[in-house]
Amino acid sequence: KTNLKALKSAGLEIDDLLRHYAFVTEFGWQYIDRNDFGRSIYIIDLNGIRFTDFVGECVDFVKKTASFTGQHYPERAGYIYVINVPSWFKVIWSVVKPLVDEDTLKKVFILRGKKDIFNALAQNIDVCNIPPEYGGTSPPLGQAPEEELLWNLVRHNNALGAGFHCQGIQCRDACPFCTFRYARSY
Repeated sequence: KTNLKALKSAGLEIDDLLRHYAFVTEFGWQYIDRNDFGRSIYIIDLNGIRFTDFVGECVDFVKKTASFTGQHYPERAGYIYVINVPSWFKVIWSVVKPLVDEDTLKKVFILRGKKDIFNALAQNIDVCNIPPEYGGTSPPLGQAPEEELLWNLVRHNNALGAGFHCQGIQCRDACPFCTFRYARSY
């Protein structure tokens, strides 16, 4: 869960979150699915969110993220699941829905209840890739091999930023990050 108040008190701003979103999104397209015709599946879990959380910076972040995605990754969204929505979410959705283009609306599914969430996810995601938190058999959230690869890339980049030399350059095995070739140039 993203706690905007805690992030803000730690000195992070909305633009920092947007850069993080861009980094993670690009990681997915460069390292996980390099296919130019690949589509993403977004799962937005609103469990525990309060009505008062949908104001100010949260709305600003959603707008900026949507704008960024539309500019840099048009038509990459395959499905968007908004899950564990509170009963009052209808009010928010009635305001947001008119701002979303018709093609995107066809990809959005608003879901409540474990059974409905699992059944909807299982229509487009292999059960072995659905986290156990949502009824599947994949590793728990944060423990998938792809997430470990992302953490290794972050550690690698942070080490280089701190002035350390890449161990892979000095070893027999080439560093998978330093020798990486982009799937596409933008």
